[in-house]
Amino acid sequence: MRRVLPVLVLLALLATSAAFAEDEPTPPKKEAGKQEAGKQRPRKEGPSLGTLVWAREVVGERLKQAEQAPEFAADRDWLNVSRPLTLAEDLKGKVVILDFWCYCCINCLHVLPDLHYLEERYADKPFAVVGVHSAKFENEKDAAQIREAILRYDIQHPVVNDADFAIWRSYGARSWPTFAVIAPDGTFIGVLSGEGRREELDALVQALLERFGQLAPETLNTKALPMRLEKTTKPPGMLAYPGKVLAAPERDSLFIADSGHNRVVEVALDGTFKRAFGSGEAGLQDGAPAEARFRGPQGMAIHEGVLWVCDTGNHAIRRIDLETGNVTTAAGTGEKGNHWRLIQRSGVPNEHGPWPGRTTALSSPWDILFLDGVGHIAMAGSHSMWSIDPKTNAVRHTAGDLTERRLDAEDPYQAAFAQPSGLATDGTVLFIADSESSAILQAVPGGAVTTLAGAEKDQPTNLFHFGDEDGVGWGRRFQHPLGVAYHRGKLWVADSYNHKLKYVLVDSRKVHSFLGGFGSPRQRDDAPPRFAEPSGLSIAGDRLYVADTNNHAVQVARLLGTDTGEVGGISYPRALPLKGVPIPAAHAKGGMGDAWPRLPGTVVRETVKATTGVFEGTRLRLELTLPLGWKLSPDAPSLLRLEYVTGGQATRRAHVDVPITGPTTELRLPAVPSSHAGRCRVRVLYYACSEAGTCRVQSLEIPLALEVAPDGKGEPGTVVLKDTFLP
Repeated sequence: MRRVLPVLVLLALLATSAAFAEDEPTPPKKEAGKQEAGKQRPRKEGPSLGTLVWAREVVGERLKQAEQAPEFAADRDWLNVSRPLTLAEDLKGKVVILDFWCYCCINCLHVLPDLHYLEERYADKPFAVVGVHSAKFENEKDAAQIREAILRYDIQHPVVNDADFAIWRSYGARSWPTFAVIAPDGTFIGVLSGEGRREELDALVQALLERFGQLAPETLNTKALPMRLEKTTKPPGMLAYPGKVLAAPERDSLFIADSGHNRVVEVALDGTFKRAFGSGEAGLQDGAPAEARFRGPQGMAIHEGVLWVCDTGNHAIRRIDLETGNVTTAAGTGEKGNHWRLIQRSGVPNEHGPWPGRTTALSSPWDILFLDGVGHIAMAGSHSMWSIDPKTNAVRHTAGDLTERRLDAEDPYQAAFAQPSGLATDGTVLFIADSESSAILQAVPGGAVTTLAGAEKDQPTNLFHFGDEDGVGWGRRFQHPLGVAYHRGKLWVADSYNHKLKYVLVDSRKVHSFLGGFGSPRQRDDAPPRFAEPSGLSIAGDRLYVADTNNHAVQVARLLGTDTGEVGGISYPRALPLKGVPIPAAHAKGGMGDAWPRLPGTVVRETVKATTGVFEGTRLRLELTLPLGWKLSPDAPSLLRLEYVTGGQATRRAHVDVPITGPTTELRLPAVPSSHAGRCRVRVLYYACSEAGTCRVQSLEIPLALEVAPDGKGEPGTVVLKDTFLP
């Protein structure tokens, strides 16, 4: 995402970063060579000798200048650590890479595997990566949203929220991603920008460790940072960051791209589990449903009995035979492709394919849709549209000039996209959620690309026209929309960073807000819908299914052909009650944060009534029955909670928690005023795993009505609650 900030912000950057304007070291040119259909060369361990020689020269020159790296701006929110870090203390004596990123940016996501590689390679060395999140979108400035991105992409290094760009400006960063390299003595070595920098960064780290290891080993600091990973406070659930949904009413099925669990889940339209495709382990592996591996799958489409899946993290298109459940790879190599190089290769200009699917590297395919027997692909990573032939698996580049901007054109190859991420059709044209331009586009296959709504008409390179504004056509504002679905003249839009749904009347181009967007992006039972970055939509009959990504749920609304949606007379959707969806064993780990999670599929039991003499001394006992071969997971936060109202000078809510570690769990009831005896609730959350590695979660809510004996002198008793786990 090589992009520049808006003019006013850019001027501020230039005013404060002139000293760093030429600080980006120029790496040696790599040798050109023949390459198979855009496929990246296999990565070897460590940098090449030429790149290492370059890095040693850069380090030698920059250390002579001894220009100190700027300290982090104060009063920042830090994540993945227990307290804020400083360069002067925590990171002194370490080689440090600052990764300036924002989680909307596909290029920033592309470099995460490179950073993970470096963290593993130098795990026992004085080395650290610090993510500096400098947001593009307003929604991204919220530390809670950054936390969700950290969890979604399994980021395990410290991250600081640079919402006001103070750290960004101090280092002269000008595009996402940018890497700043700092020596163990605090010397600022320089910056590198853009993706594909793994080898250069690796060489700089190695050169710095060599130099300080030889000349000043006493200055090196191998002390561990005060890490507290966000994932240790996140309880596992049936779904994790579902990206897309696909309703198939003819099969009574809903397919869910369970992106955070690296799999695809099939449930009945009432939420009952049918089967899962993928073991949950990240990887690119074909085979039977339980053996196959995906990596962050997104868009799906059914064509002739096959479920086609955008395996986004693997840069691949996968096929699932819906009769056998077997998974095969149709296109992609597992490596990210360089599509600019591919299309211009061999000196042949404007070559657009076809190319063999299995030997052609793709770039973060995000959604797929079939029209007239052709699979159309939103290729987010190269800002373009592609297609796949379902008979031969051959792929083609079909639209977009591969630059990141929004540009209408009669010639599809003269048009431009900015991270296309969602597709829909009315049977004739394609509708495209162009996320980074915050616009909705439409395209005739093989023909013109035009803007349906959003964006500034005369500013195709302005990727900062976003917000929340309804109206007609040009100039309307969305905020990073990721999903679209067409139904009877309306194009429904998952306006992701506005946490809401909108629709566009296609004929008039009028944009209406529909549901969501009411403040904090969290769902409550007694409020209008509070979506959390909804990403995918699918329609079956009069039902609209929504992948409510950061709520780890699928919401369902009823479409009545009016401007409102109703379910049972209530003007907002309900979470699909999932039943029996297993959790991959690899993901049945975590902890409990500050808030008790409202998991989809939570069972609300009938009120339990009991009479007791006095509350103090009375016990609450939970008795669990697990089938043979199942046991509680030691890595998940199984918990029994009593919620009650207490008296005193002011009535307030309180709770008592007890970990569930075995078949029987007890807690002693606190003193509760008799006037509030009927206002108690027991919540139970536990995870059970089979010997075969399948895990399931049971989430219960049990209203508890305790009646105190009239004289209050009865003996303390025991209230017994029972639950039989049925996998």
